[in-house]
Amino acid sequence: MSTNTLILILMLFCIVMVLVIARIFYRQNQAHKINQQRILAMQEMLKKQYNHRVESVDVITRAMLDKQCELTEGCIRLKQLLDYVGSDLLELDQYQVISLMYRETEHMPIKEQWTQLDKSAKAKFSKHRLSLEATHEKAIHAALLALKQHEFSAYQDLN
Repeated sequence: MSTNTLILILMLFCIVMVLVIARIFYRQNQAHKINQQRILAMQEMLKKQYNHRVESVDVITRAMLDKQCELTEGCIRLKQLLDYVGSDLLELDQYQVISLMYRETEHMPIKEQWTQLDKSAKAKFSKHRLSLEATHEKAIHAALLALKQHEFSAYQDLN
């Protein structure tokens, strides 16, 4: 093989390698852009979920104050929502009753399980629930009023 042929082959090899490297960089850049778009979409979805949960806290709080929602059911729902949007609130004295009601009733059957219970079991659970509501009604009401006035912080991006 002549020297010129060898140089030509090496030049072609170098050109092919530059093209391969350029292609790899291009694909990597495209993948990075797609990942950035996915991250932004995920952050937007998380922001919407957060805002929806904050709105739900307000709706449930108002419904409980207007006696359109039972205290036990409202406390269960509020506990679950506050775990996402303000779990530190549940550690404050004025809101601990919400966690207490949740803990005291989380063992109770709901939905299909409730319908499958016999009358005596339903009566026993209802009596316990109503007793809890009566015992903690004032504390729940105070927590609801405080929660209604609470300003939730704006959603923080993951950046």
